[in-house]
Amino acid sequence: MRLNVLRADDTLTHVALQGRLDIEGVNSIQDKFVFQTAGRRRATLVDLSEVTFIASLGMGMLVSAAKALQRQGAKMVLVRPTELVRRALEAAGIHFVIPIAEEEGWALQLLG
Repeated sequence: MRLNVLRADDTLTHVALQGRLDIEGVNSIQDKFVFQTAGRRRATLVDLSEVTFIASLGMGMLVSAAKALQRQGAKMVLVRPTELVRRALEAAGIHFVIPIAEEEGWALQLLG
């Protein structure tokens, strides 16, 4: 699992995840993910276009960071999940907690 920081400035954090968000994947990036998202306290885009699998632990990591951001007055949007990942997120109801956008422009609008 890899986490790439695409943008980290005063207004926005944009990270991209690559690989499998299973137990090994989450364990390898969780600290960095929390630091780069909830720790920055900025509106956050999380690109999931290269995530090939997501387990409940991966969903929990996303929800936990999104709720921490929400408590700090910031939002998170998930961007471009693969079809398999999108179906898993929707089956778990994650889209009711964290908006999902198919393109970055729409994601930025959702962040307000």
